[in-house]
Amino acid sequence: MDTPENRDGDQEEKTESHGLPHWTEPGTGQTSAISRDQSESSETWTSLSDGPQWADVPETTGENPVTKAPPRVDVTIGKSSKSEDFFSYDKTPDLAETTESIISEGKKSRRSGIGSKETLTRVFTGVVLAGIVILCLAISKLVTVILISVMLGVAATELFQSLFKVGWQPPTLVGLIAAVGMPLATYWRGEGAIGLVLFLTMLTGALWYLLGIGGTRPVPNLAAMMLGVVYVGVLGSHAVLLLDDPKGKGLFLAAIFLAAGYDIGGYFIGQALGRSPLTEVSPNKTIEGLLGGTVATVGVGVLLSIFNVGPFDGDPFGFSNALLLGIVVAVIAPIGDLAESLIKRDLKIKDMGTVLPGHGGVLDRCDTLLFVLPTVFYMVKIMG
Repeated sequence: MDTPENRDGDQEEKTESHGLPHWTEPGTGQTSAISRDQSESSETWTSLSDGPQWADVPETTGENPVTKAPPRVDVTIGKSSKSEDFFSYDKTPDLAETTESIISEGKKSRRSGIGSKETLTRVFTGVVLAGIVILCLAISKLVTVILISVMLGVAATELFQSLFKVGWQPPTLVGLIAAVGMPLATYWRGEGAIGLVLFLTMLTGALWYLLGIGGTRPVPNLAAMMLGVVYVGVLGSHAVLLLDDPKGKGLFLAAIFLAAGYDIGGYFIGQALGRSPLTEVSPNKTIEGLLGGTVATVGVGVLLSIFNVGPFDGDPFGFSNALLLGIVVAVIAPIGDLAESLIKRDLKIKDMGTVLPGHGGVLDRCDTLLFVLPTVFYMVKIMG
């Protein structure tokens, strides 16, 4: 039987087993000491199946340890939900990725096929531009220089407008006057006028901010202005320098033919055979298009000698010079093409303008030519 004596005996045994006084006994007033033996405490906790589990301690299930992942913490800032990584962010698709997705889904695309309406529009616009240039050359050198000045002014306007749309605020008026006036000054005073216009442009730009006309951040905005002046004004003014040669009209046409050869060859070969992307800077361009443009440019160089265009009639330059010029231009032309693509990608825009149907803006059409003009000018100087 479970008698009071037996219960008292059991209580005494339990008291002795755990070393604590019975609850009916009066308190001793002593405090329990904290053991310095950490191993004993650790063994005590680990012996319990339901003891505390740390996140970095793997939980053993059979032979394979399983690590418990820490709980996900969502931090909401405004309307966006972020994960536990405070510095993570959702990447917004850039222009290149958007263009690639459009191509892959078969929606609106610039690569519309050789016989498409867009291609016919491009060809028609190119023929009209070529006719205008030839007409101006036939009238006089001054008329051609005025045409060059107008085209450079439109191209500079497109560039400055694109910069303004993304937050830059360069002294646009100063840059436009410099871009338009530089070819006129070059026609008036020759090659030395380019340096003079650059100096006056920088001087006026500095005064623009010193007098409080401009806004904040003069350093990046002045740099943006000078980018437009050099990229459009200085490079484009080499067309006028070519016209100053005794056979300048032929040299100017040679530069146009070489640039057009690269653009046309690259476009049509890329449309027909393009499969391998060239660079993420311009997703629509392919290696096949690059090779097609290169071959076409070298071929144009050969044709310059065969048809005696400009000085490439044996006096003073012959077949070898024309071939060398075609090879050098074939190397430089794609750099000029991709340079504008680099600017557009950075500004997150597709075209600089919409002036020329099928081509976009004037700068979109003349990006290769802007690099070819100085190439032809300095190659003629070197070969001469």
